[in-house]
Amino acid sequence: MLEFHLSTIVFTIINLLVLYFILRKFLFGRVNAVLEQRAALVQGEIASAEDNNRQAQELKTQYEDKLTDARQEAAKIVADAQNRAQRVYEGKMAAAETDAKRLRGEAEAQIASERDAMLRGARNEVASLALLAAAKVAQRSMDQAGDKALVDSFLSEVGEQA
Repeated sequence: MLEFHLSTIVFTIINLLVLYFILRKFLFGRVNAVLEQRAALVQGEIASAEDNNRQAQELKTQYEDKLTDARQEAAKIVADAQNRAQRVYEGKMAAAETDAKRLRGEAEAQIASERDAMLRGARNEVASLALLAAAKVAQRSMDQAGDKALVDSFLSEVGEQA
């Protein structure tokens, strides 16, 4: 069975202590150095990530500021374009109104001219018809120049009264 001897226990404890000091001298120092390097690397990565995050936040803020400025500039450009379009529209409307008044004046002048020409033609026709009617009534031939002047003066008097 199992027997415990004091010498075996003491010798085992001494072996463990020697093994512990040897491992501590050669292995634990290197392991601790690797662990410290690893911790420093992790701390460096964390600091780098925080720095990158801070830079990203600054860039985001700058981007948002530029975007706001661009939107304001776009709104200003649109407002200016609307103002220019309104001025052009008003100018075109004024020009169209002027053209319409001019065309209306020309049309009224043309109508008046045609009306006068038509009235002159109608007077001449009426004078001719009056001369023919008077000639038939008098059964004689009238002097055309003198009689026509008489009829024209009569028609102008009648036209003024009407």
